[in-house]
Amino acid sequence: MIHARSMIVAILLGVFGLPLAMAQKDEIRDFPPDFHQYIREALPEDMAPGGELALPPEILGTGGLANGILIEDVVISNTDKNLKNTNRASNSEPSIAVNPTNPQEIDILAFTAGWGTEAPIWHSTNGGNIWSLDLTIPDPTGLTETGCPCDQTPDYGRNNRLSATFLDDDRFGIDAYTGTTTDPTSAVAWKWWVENHLAQPTDQVGQGETDQPWLLVNHDPKVKSQDNVYVAYDNFDGAPDMRIAVAPGSDPPDFTIDNLAGFSQGEINPGQRLAVDRTSGAIYTLFQQCPTTVTNCNDIAANPKTIHWFLNRSTDGGHTWSLNGSSTGIQVASGQSTQPQPKFGTANALLGGVDHVAVDPNNSDVYVVFGNRDAKTANNRLSIVRLTSDGKGGLKIGTPHFVTGQVQAALPSIAIAKNTKGTIGILYVVYNGLDKKTGFPTYTANLATSDDHGLTFTTNMLEKFLSPAKDDGDQRQRVLGDYEQLKALGRTFYGVFPGNGVPFGRPFSNIDPIFFKTTVSE
Repeated sequence: MIHARSMIVAILLGVFGLPLAMAQKDEIRDFPPDFHQYIREALPEDMAPGGELALPPEILGTGGLANGILIEDVVISNTDKNLKNTNRASNSEPSIAVNPTNPQEIDILAFTAGWGTEAPIWHSTNGGNIWSLDLTIPDPTGLTETGCPCDQTPDYGRNNRLSATFLDDDRFGIDAYTGTTTDPTSAVAWKWWVENHLAQPTDQVGQGETDQPWLLVNHDPKVKSQDNVYVAYDNFDGAPDMRIAVAPGSDPPDFTIDNLAGFSQGEINPGQRLAVDRTSGAIYTLFQQCPTTVTNCNDIAANPKTIHWFLNRSTDGGHTWSLNGSSTGIQVASGQSTQPQPKFGTANALLGGVDHVAVDPNNSDVYVVFGNRDAKTANNRLSIVRLTSDGKGGLKIGTPHFVTGQVQAALPSIAIAKNTKGTIGILYVVYNGLDKKTGFPTYTANLATSDDHGLTFTTNMLEKFLSPAKDDGDQRQRVLGDYEQLKALGRTFYGVFPGNGVPFGRPFSNIDPIFFKTTVSE
């Protein structure tokens, strides 16, 4: 079978004679997403993969509270009681936003449906116990494309204002569009920055060549009463270039600032991520490089690859970027990593990187979690490194520590609670091998927590599940997606991961957004 993306590359090379480097860039983009509906009949093994219960026994088949963690399938715990029988969307690559003004209001985005009509948002008004599926995100003003939204991430600011960025295949090519609303359940409440009757792209540079936008909101470093919307994006018209667009204090967001923060390299996706310092108003970007001076970085199929993780910072609202004297960031970690091939767990290509970053709200320390392949066992473990103030306005890099044991892990997302211990939470997925009875890949979603600055971790299983699909031969197959998200508000962690709905009550196997939250001690 010839897949669409491979055909595009062949056309670029054979018909238009474009250089190989351009075609290779096309292969490491995470666009287009995998919208395939991976659905199969439910199996007995879905309830107990590998002979182990998929969920804690007290919530099996219902969702609910287990070991202090609320876990809910948003399709099952829904105002539409029949949705579990009718929803057949991919529902992968979920992201989350929690309203700081009213933490009972939570929103989730996923690959649930596209534009053509209004796109969907999963919405809860009671802290995540019950959800509604609302088709209320309108196509950006003046655009009529269908299929997307593709990559999408939301975040709340103050005054009940939700902002979200959406990757869209538009009149220019592939761009990001960012809207805001104070009522996610109302299509007319969404607002876009419009000029000449057309919503304006968020990305100001390399329009038409954008990939994987990532949005966060933070107060302005100088004007504390003002919220700025930050969107990091990969500009594939460059190295690719790591850029951050900023809409300072505007509603709808008007992105008047757009600056370079660094460069990626080699045959891996940049995996660019943002983090905000709630104390100072600073913003951080983390991204991957695979140095082209290393042979394995010049072949997309090479395994493993040598990865360098770079961090950069802006302390003036995105106007300038510099860390430890470098305008393009500093290397904070390195390691071997299996990405994007072979696929994670045989069914999920890692085309979104293996990394994330968070800032401790208690003391402004920075933590980076990254993929770290163990050369002796070939297990792709996760490691964490802490960066602290050097007393001169910069950061000093600590010693990395493993987060996981000898497992194959990916899709990390990190957040830090505002409590006396500065509890670290890391959401990630482990590949457990192929189920012996069914042959389907087996995954486990975990939440690991640390009260000693990342030296040691306690692991909580959220769900062990069978994939709804096996390896289909497509090197871009992504049953789970390119990322999942964990956020912290005060002492509470809120997260969402792509899991199998059968253990919660689905009559057939399908990936659903699985919400969870837990509150840690003072």
